[in-house]
Amino acid sequence: MLRKLILASALIAGTALAQQNVDISGADFQSGGADATLADLGRKSASTGNRLIITAPPEWHGRIASKVRAGGAADLVLREGFYENVLVRVQSKGAEVAAEPARADAERSRAEAERAKAEAEKSRAEAAKAKAEAEKLRAEAERARFEAELAKAQAAQAAQAAAAAQAATTPAPAPATKSAAAAASATAAARTPSAPASGDDEAIRRKFEQSLNGGRSADGSLTVAKLESGDTLYVDGAVKAVTRREGRRLLMYWLTDDIDLRRTELRPLAQDRYQVLGTIRGEAKLREEATAANVVVAREPAADAPGRLALEKSLNDGHSVTQTMPPARLGKNDMLYVNGDSVLVVRRIGRDLARSWLVGSIDLGQTGIQVDGPNRYKVLSDTVR
Repeated sequence: MLRKLILASALIAGTALAQQNVDISGADFQSGGADATLADLGRKSASTGNRLIITAPPEWHGRIASKVRAGGAADLVLREGFYENVLVRVQSKGAEVAAEPARADAERSRAEAERAKAEAEKSRAEAAKAKAEAEKLRAEAERARFEAELAKAQAAQAAQAAAAAQAATTPAPAPATKSAAAAASATAAARTPSAPASGDDEAIRRKFEQSLNGGRSADGSLTVAKLESGDTLYVDGAVKAVTRREGRRLLMYWLTDDIDLRRTELRPLAQDRYQVLGTIRGEAKLREEATAANVVVAREPAADAPGRLALEKSLNDGHSVTQTMPPARLGKNDMLYVNGDSVLVVRRIGRDLARSWLVGSIDLGQTGIQVDGPNRYKVLSDTVR
């Protein structure tokens, strides 16, 4: 490319050297003093074949042509000028021929530069397209990862609910009829250290390990003082199992000492299943077994009902809630928000919150539903009615 540019420059310079310029003032032309010069230029042009390129005011062109051709049949080109003078440029025939390759090289160089520029633009466009594709693939991978995590969390929640339901439906041993003295003896025995496990206890332990811990052995043992809020206690005769969630893992322990199941720190969830509400210390404070009924006949509220609008504004950013569910579909950790006969159910699914209107009759005072604030209740069990 550089070699071609040098050659073109040399040819153009040679062309310039081969050209002659003659400048005739307007006064000389008007007075006729330049007539001999123009005739001489015409004679030389006719004999050499050189071209005369003359620039002058257009009204002088006819007179200039007659004066030049008076000297001979010159190759004449007249161009319009704006100044009152006559500029004559003598272009040799060889210089014109030599200029053609230089112009061709310059045009070719310009075409190659344009082509290189177009290829660069194309490369930039392809790079931008590749970057956009990479961003699209990255976004799709992130969305797939989020959906996989959501599905995994839902599967874990479903597995825990199934395990809890299986443990809840296991029938407890039928209590034997005892006299008052036998009952007192049993109460005293319940406050003494546990006796070595019998064959029946071992079978119950295996059942708990299978239903609560995926068939694995327990992760250890706990005393009553080590129970924490959120633990779930399962009781079958003398065998007591505790499940505790730590991060994504559900751990299972054996409770080694006895506990009065009527303590207020234990909330019944189902038969022989309890949730630990707080640390257990000191003397036992027993709860009243009878609970006052708090029945609400929940309905899907009208679109303009004040209770509906208030709940949607505070819990759904003012957006309309269109889903409904019966009480039988309530699950553990669902939250119930009550406004008259309007009950909004808020359920966490992975990172999202699902909202539905409860439709049907429900006792908010039943075992398995806990008061969590004014007009707010938390579902503690998958078996509420």
